[in-house]
Amino acid sequence: MGWLGKSAAFLIAVVLFGVGMWEISLLILAVLLVPAIFRTRRGKGAPRENGRQRGKFPVRFVLGGSLLLLALGAYLIHGSYSPFVLASLGLLVVLWGRLPMSVLGSELKPVDDSILLRSSPFPVSWAAVAEVKPITHDVGRALAGLTGAVVVSASDSPSIYFVVERLALNQRSAEDAVIATLRETAMSLAALGAYLLPLDSKRALSLLQPSLEAFALGGADWPTALASGAYDFLSIKQEKGFARSLSAYKKVGQGREGRGRIPSPSRELVHPPFLMEVYKAVGNRLTWPNPDQYAAFLSSLLATSGEPIGTRVLDAGDGSQSQMVVVKSQGSPSVELSRAQLRAVVRMYDKG
Repeated sequence: MGWLGKSAAFLIAVVLFGVGMWEISLLILAVLLVPAIFRTRRGKGAPRENGRQRGKFPVRFVLGGSLLLLALGAYLIHGSYSPFVLASLGLLVVLWGRLPMSVLGSELKPVDDSILLRSSPFPVSWAAVAEVKPITHDVGRALAGLTGAVVVSASDSPSIYFVVERLALNQRSAEDAVIATLRETAMSLAALGAYLLPLDSKRALSLLQPSLEAFALGGADWPTALASGAYDFLSIKQEKGFARSLSAYKKVGQGREGRGRIPSPSRELVHPPFLMEVYKAVGNRLTWPNPDQYAAFLSSLLATSGEPIGTRVLDAGDGSQSQMVVVKSQGSPSVELSRAQLRAVVRMYDKG
């Protein structure tokens, strides 16, 4: 079927949807889209021309455009809810992977007894924050192994955090997706000299709650700004050893109680620098955290992976609060964790 025939079939699908025959409309759309999806999968291994793959069909745009046109058809027949729903789905499909989930879910609320934060306006958007515990002096090399969003807190006691954002329909699937990402990241980081400690949702909220304003990093002289600027947070989007985008922020207030926002790495860099350059410049501004008892606990937990859980995690006393526990691992000092943190780290540092 040529493009003329496909266009006619698509218009027929829109008309049929408008007159209430949505079953036939969806069937026509499936016939049009499914072959394109299969061509896309086959095209993933196709040779590249000028840095782009041949044979790759923009299915995301076709599907998103179809939903937007269906929304228009629903609006023309005076639909009440379907235009909004279809248009929202169409925009989400078109912007998928381009619009940060921290924008979709601008305000985050802590989930009780969990490491998860949930978006207030967009309830299928979830986030979790894990603190990076380095055991090496070459922090830049270790952090260069991270892919995703990293937030550096440069005020008070400097610390480094890895942020995971996921879309999921319920808390259980969100937690599974987040833990899977944290587990994969923790295993790769451990080989580079750092460990991940997921934060309890309430502690993560305290990190993300302050109101922030952007701090100018300047143009090409960003290394000087990072090395000497009076910023409180640095947000970095990392990919394959490069800083794809970054932004610096200053605290300007306590923020809204019970709500938090992820500082977005909104400034895209035309020539992304090596991450080691970025962290070297930041290292001139602050002192990286030293290894602590939590790093020793996580190291022991990873080293004993595969052994019975009763020999890996040992009771070491009562916590300071009802939701806190004191535990240790073989040969490690005692640490205090929330029950949510303990559940998460046991799942993350289990190779079985």
